[in-house]
This record gives sequence, C-alpha cells and structure tokens, in this order.
Amino acid sequence: MASEGCTAEYNRHWSSYNEGLVMRGEKIFDMSWISTFDEDLKRMNAGKRGRPYRYTHKMMAYLGGLASAYGMQFRALEGFLKTVVVTVGIDIPDFSTIWRRCLSVNVARPDGRDVVAAIDSTGIRVGVRGEWMREKWKIHKGWIKLHALTDVRTNRILSYAVTDERSADGEHLPALVGKAVATGHRITKVLADGAYDTRDNWNFLRDLKIDFVPNIRKNASEKFRGSCVRGLAVAERNSIGDKEWKERHGYGMRWKVESAFSDYKRMFGDNVRSRRTERMHLEMDMKIAMFNVLKEA
Repeated sequence: MASEGCTAEYNRHWSSYNEGLVMRGEKIFDMSWISTFDEDLKRMNAGKRGRPYRYTHKMMAYLGGLASAYGMQFRALEGFLKTVVVTVGIDIPDFSTIWRRCLSVNVARPDGRDVVAAIDSTGIRVGVRGEWMREKWKIHKGWIKLHALTDVRTNRILSYAVTDERSADGEHLPALVGKAVATGHRITKVLADGAYDTRDNWNFLRDLKIDFVPNIRKNASEKFRGSCVRGLAVAERNSIGDKEWKERHGYGMRWKVESAFSDYKRMFGDNVRSRRTERMHLEMDMKIAMFNVLKEA
C-alpha cells in the first residue's frame, strides 16, 4: 500500500488526489470560453426567435462556478469580469443578468455503467446568524433540507430536491429515483436508512427492477401486508441475522451519501445566502451544478 503512494491510515493515493484538486482548479478558472465566445454566440442565436443571446452559456458557467466555489457576490462578479475581458471587446453583463443566467441546473450526466446509489437528506442553514443572536432576539428561521440520491462510487449527486425541515425523508425516494432513471442513469441498487423503509418504496423499486437495501427495523413483520418483496426481505434478514444480511446486500456502502454531503459542505458551506424561499432553491441549484462539475474533475 505504502509503495503505491497510499497510507495505511487513510487508504488514499495522495498523488492522484492532489492531481484531482489541481484539475478542480482548472475547471473553475478555465477561461477558454473567451477564445470561442463569438463562435458560441453565433451558434446559440442560429434560428432563435425573439431577442438574441448576448452572453454564452460557457461564460455564465464560468461565473456560476466562481459564485458557488468562492461565495462571490454577483455584483463582485460583474466587477471581476470587467478586469478580465476589458481588452477583448466582450460586452459585460450586469449583476442581475449574471444571477438569472447562472441558475441553469447541470445534473450529473450518465456514463453508461451500472450505478449503486444511496439516498439521504441533510440540513442547510438559511442564514449566517450566530447562535447568540438567535437566542437573544428569539429568532427562529428554521432550515431547509437537501434530499439527494448520490452515486456511491463518485459521490456525484444524481438527483435532488430542496424542501423545508418539515418534509419527511421517505416520501421523496420515488421522485428522486424516477428523475435519475429518466436522466439515463442505470441504477441497479438503492441504499437507504430506516426512514425510507416503507412498503410504497419497496414496491416502487421492485417495479423498476432495482434492488432496495434499507436499514430494516428490528421488529419488522414478515407479513406481506401489501408488499411481498419487503416481507421476503424481512424473513431473509431474520433467518440469517441483521449483520449478515447487510453484508450480503452491500448496505455498508450507505455511508457514502454522508461523504457526499460532507464534500458539498466543505466546498460551499452549510448555509444559503438568499432570504426568499424560491431564491434559496435557485442558489442550491447552482451550487449542486458546480459540485457535480468539480466531482467529475
């Protein structure tokens, strides 16, 4: 292990890991869009009805990456862009245009392989107020929840939903899996904690021919009661034991969804800057789009 550049403690190939971080920087600061700006703009406006585009998608992806990765305000992005392209004759968008155009969602693209996915949710704070201020002023802003289906191999987010804190986790599984499948991902197995262990979810994944491996509660009944596939799984678990059942079905990889959330929060923080609900959701869209771009790197 050590001879291959890995450490026994972390089992990580540090040379490859460091190179990956360098590639992430290249993704964020890639300014090749400048050299192809005129050609890209002409292609975007070919056959377009109505007002033509003035700024390319690549330009906005570049600005969105800076906003997501470094928390730059859109007014600051406008000023930054002026210093970057001042000599090349490209029109500079105002900050409101940058904000609107940066909110295009870039979900993880399918790569043609079988995918084992994990599903869970995490809380995102809705402001940066300190705990003292919350206590002193008796402010309760709540939080929002990010429900995500992730690829356990790459930690990319395959599909997601943003809700308030009152939304139950289990009810989002059909929509998230359905969205990922519709995008083209070949999901073969879904790993989940006990919150997703419902008969509706078992039946939904059975119909899609996707294996479901949740954390089945200890006192679960073997009776079918509307879901034969769940009853059979409970019977198997009871016959061989919980530990053996989880090892046999690969439940041990469920923790990878927690790793994806950890990566996301280390990159973009655990809060949103926007105050209005719809803008919070749009901010999350942009950050998740950039998260997947960086994970591909």
